[in-house]
Amino acid sequence: MIPQVVMHVLITMALLCGMTLAPVMPEPMPEAMTAQAALEPSEDMMEMLACLIYQEAGGDECSDECRIDVADVALNRVADSRFPDTLYEVLTAPKQYGRWHTTGIVWPERASNPNEAAAVERAYDIARRVLSGEHGDLFGKGYVWQAEFVQGTEGFWLDGLYFGK
Repeated sequence: MIPQVVMHVLITMALLCGMTLAPVMPEPMPEAMTAQAALEPSEDMMEMLACLIYQEAGGDECSDECRIDVADVALNRVADSRFPDTLYEVLTAPKQYGRWHTTGIVWPERASNPNEAAAVERAYDIARRVLSGEHGDLFGKGYVWQAEFVQGTEGFWLDGLYFGK
């Protein structure tokens, strides 16, 4: 079994390669980039995770633990051979995460409502924490399903969302 810190480094490195917010081919990472720079989360990654967290667990009924688990499921998918290799591709895969497979990763219209400002900021805060290495119990443990219905195996409910392997 791969230690959690090694898994985090591997997933982070994979996610940092060519992430974009538009449905276009990513630009290659410059070869001169140092190993340290490659490990620093990008603004694109934070934006994608924040948007995901808001869309999937943005309501006040979801705890920070649930929001972190939503992000961890997406990161687990990147590390799982059954799913695409980048966060962008995971989030825009057909029949996953709403209509992002046709629209690209976009914030829901309601996110621009002033009454949603706290929920949007909370999503960014959770994304920052996850990209800084704070993860829940699901990270690196094969949990790749999260929905409002049962799917996968060895699952459980948390704040109205089901998480499964």
